[in-house]
Amino acid sequence: MSVAEGKLGKERARMFLLAYLTYGAYYLARLNLSVALPSMALELGYSKVVWGVMGGSFSAVYGIGQIVNGRLAERLGAKKVITAGLLLSAFSNTLFGFAKTAEAMVILWTVNGYAQSTGWPSVVKIVSELMDRSSIGKAGGIFGTCFLVGSTFSLLFSGCIVSRFGWRAAFTFPSILITLHAFLFYMCEGRWKTVSKKAERDSPDEPIKRSIFTIEVIFIVAAYVSLQFVRSGFGFWAPAYIFEVHGATLEYASYGAAIIPLGGLTGAIFSGWISDRFFAHRRTTVIFAMTMLLSFVLLALHLSANVEFAAKVILLFFGGLALYGPHVMLSTILPIDYGGRYGAANMAGLIDGLGYLGTTIADPLVGLVIDSMGWNGATIFWTASSICATSLSYALWRIERKKVRLV
Repeated sequence: MSVAEGKLGKERARMFLLAYLTYGAYYLARLNLSVALPSMALELGYSKVVWGVMGGSFSAVYGIGQIVNGRLAERLGAKKVITAGLLLSAFSNTLFGFAKTAEAMVILWTVNGYAQSTGWPSVVKIVSELMDRSSIGKAGGIFGTCFLVGSTFSLLFSGCIVSRFGWRAAFTFPSILITLHAFLFYMCEGRWKTVSKKAERDSPDEPIKRSIFTIEVIFIVAAYVSLQFVRSGFGFWAPAYIFEVHGATLEYASYGAAIIPLGGLTGAIFSGWISDRFFAHRRTTVIFAMTMLLSFVLLALHLSANVEFAAKVILLFFGGLALYGPHVMLSTILPIDYGGRYGAANMAGLIDGLGYLGTTIADPLVGLVIDSMGWNGATIFWTASSICATSLSYALWRIERKKVRLV
């Protein structure tokens, strides 16, 4: 290896780490609301409708914003979009910490939703320009864990701040940190040059000329939205499910739910690596196999109401593995693979944006199902969603096989 190649490798590794930490930093000014909410509810006394409107407006604007910001990142560059997004998120969080009325809080958290939507399409664009074709699966799988690590750290950090300084500090302290990180990112991104292979990807300055709405992309988006329904169940409803179905204490219910992201970390890294190592970068084979595994795990959860708590936790681990493996491949690795045709940021923004719009519908829908049919109804809904994702990934697999035969 030449000196120039070694320097380039270090440059790429540094930029990869910076992008990883940058997306994790976004979560400091995002999940702080969920930690502060119990204290806010006690002090302010607003109805649950207010908090529901706040969360719903964030998700809706976040989903739409990702579609918009994916295209902006292709045209203006990730550096400008990320820096502006972090500073806007810090500004809205700071004002939120001093807000006195429900109306002001809803407006500010909606603004934060748009600011947060600048993150994912932009960091995927950076990673797409750093990676060699041969390592996209492995690197993309590792990078896809950034939201799991970022969310874990954010929850711990916000909990520490709320317990010591009160809920308002949970919005002002993160604002300081992400402002500092925005300046760090702006300076470092300028020093560390990202490198892309012109033969494999379009220039960042070249406008996107092809239509993104091909049958493949439609299937990818539909499969991702279906998986988001399951992710909503694992992420939002898992503690309540364990608490009510198994009669576990809230402490043990949270421990049981925490096994899901641990399985997710394993699944994200494993799926990317195995698609590079054994399937010649044919991602749909792995996506199909893992969504099928997820369907079996969810069916087992539905049929295992009377099993031991430890067995249920094992199922939840494999559920996280089988969910986040294809989730990361659809939202991270496939946008990078398709980046040469549509632009990685554009693809990532479209997929994740529509996925979050699906989540906006899924959360209240599952709540309605639980109220009317109980937890059995919820597990049936999640299993059906997973089977839908499996069917769509099978269709993608068939399309990929036909292309291979033609070549």
